[in-house]
Amino acid sequence: AELERRSEQVKLPVRIPASRFKEFIYDLPKIVDMYRRPMPEQPYKQTMAGTLFHSWVEQRFGVLSNSDELDAVELKKEDESTQKTVEELREIFEGSRFASMTPHSIESEIQVTIKGNTFICKLDAVFKTDQGFEIVDWKTGKAPKDAADLELKQFQLALYRVAYARWAGIPAENIDAAFYFVAEDKVIRPERIYSESELEERWSSVTGSMPR
Repeated sequence: AELERRSEQVKLPVRIPASRFKEFIYDLPKIVDMYRRPMPEQPYKQTMAGTLFHSWVEQRFGVLSNSDELDAVELKKEDESTQKTVEELREIFEGSRFASMTPHSIESEIQVTIKGNTFICKLDAVFKTDQGFEIVDWKTGKAPKDAADLELKQFQLALYRVAYARWAGIPAENIDAAFYFVAEDKVIRPERIYSESELEERWSSVTGSMPR
C-alpha cells in the first residue's frame, strides 16, 4: 500500500540508464523516491577513479566514442589518492589479455526500447570473436560477493546484449558478455544472461505498478 501511494507521486521516466534497471526490479521503493525527490549525487573518489579509467582506456586504444554523454572529469592536482588508484588500475589493465586485443568499438552508446521505455546502454568495449562478438564491461569496483550479487549485476549485460543484437542485426546467441573487474584482474561471466523476453517480463512487473 505504501509503495502504491508513493508510485502515484512519480511517473516512470522514458529514458533510463541501463545500470538502473536492476534497481527498478529489486529496489523499487528507493528508485521511486529518487525520481520523486531528485537530489544531486556526491562525486565519490571511487566514481571519479572509474570515470578517469574509462576515459584512459578509450584514449589508449585510440578509438573515438559515439556517446553523446562522454564521461569526463577533471582530476584536481591535490587529489593524489585518486591519481594513485587510476595508475594502479592502468598497470593491472596493461597486464591483462585485453591490452593486446583490438576492440571493434569503445564506449559506444546504444539505446534499446523495452515496453515503451528507452534504456541508455554504454558499452565499454566490444570485441570480435569466432562466434560473433563479445561485450566487455570494465568495472573498477569489487567483484560480486556471491551468486545472488552476480545475478543482480547481469541485468546490465543482458540489456547490452539485446541492444547490440538489435543494432547490429545479429542473433543475441552470437554475442557473449562479461565483466572485467580491473582492480582484482578478474573476468567474470554470468552462467546465464537473461533473454529479451525475460527482460520484458521483468520490466512488465515494474511498469504494472507505476503510472504512465
